[in-house]
Amino acid sequence: MAVSSDLIQALRALEGSRVWVDAPLAPFTTIGTGGKAAALVTVVDTSALVAALNILDDGTPWFCLGAGTDLLIADEGYPGVVVKLDDSFHYFEGMPSEPGPSEGPVTVTVGAGTLLPRFAAVAGEAGLAGLEFACGIPGSVGGAVATNAGAYGSSMAEVVQEVELADARGVSWVPVVDLTWSYRRCCLPAGAVVTAVRFALTPGDPAEIMKRHRSILQQRRRSHPQGVRTFGCAFMNPSGGGAGRFIEAAGLKGVRRGGAEISRVHANFLVNLGDATTADVLALMHLMRQEVERADNVLLEPEVRLLGTCFPWESSSAASQGPPDTHE
Repeated sequence: MAVSSDLIQALRALEGSRVWVDAPLAPFTTIGTGGKAAALVTVVDTSALVAALNILDDGTPWFCLGAGTDLLIADEGYPGVVVKLDDSFHYFEGMPSEPGPSEGPVTVTVGAGTLLPRFAAVAGEAGLAGLEFACGIPGSVGGAVATNAGAYGSSMAEVVQEVELADARGVSWVPVVDLTWSYRRCCLPAGAVVTAVRFALTPGDPAEIMKRHRSILQQRRRSHPQGVRTFGCAFMNPSGGGAGRFIEAAGLKGVRRGGAEISRVHANFLVNLGDATTADVLALMHLMRQEVERADNVLLEPEVRLLGTCFPWESSSAASQGPPDTHE
């Protein structure tokens, strides 16, 4: 793979980092497919991250991996360096000591590695509203910002105040208004990694907030596959309605390719039945896209990020191998 031994040695020499060569990536994704990275480096703090990004600033392909949701890795692997934030990026600061009235929003700083559902639950129990929509969205806070994760008519763009970004030059806080947000995307500066997020949350009654949490979680349990290996939604919702409805109308629920299946619960979810490959998953995505376009003249666009190769309907030059604009 295209990573030199000198670069590996330089990464290993960094204080606060650990490096693995030919690192399997499937265990780090929720779908559980894909090959190896040329190298995987974990960093313990922003200083180590900036130093690593400096080393990788020579044109080496790299990618920052979060909780591994909304991500698909090529079976051939990734010919670059995968960067991962370690557990020291799992934190939140500024939570009220007890629920109570407050004038205006409460600002809470959260490490990018923190799992979004966990923070949503802790915030709700502390009487902070605004993240109810996120209580069932898997993934890290950093990844949720980078993909502008959302559900039930709300998204991260509405509750984020500032984003801390690291790149090869250093670390800085960027106001939400200086970032470009769109449906399931936040356009981060090239070469930047989300390291922390400041949320502006509204004080409220913890009992009422958690009641909304329970309602949303019950709805998700009824409408989403549970206890299976999946990366989440395969395609973004088109303007004409939910992608899952178009796929279901095409009669594709339960269709299999190899070890992968289109969920029988929600047609926009692909499930690893135990021995799926990324090729199996991509074959199903291609079929879903083709059949929906044929039946309804609707062209589905992927929500999942693909690393190390291209989608079957793209040219080979579209493979995602350069520095990305997101975590996953």
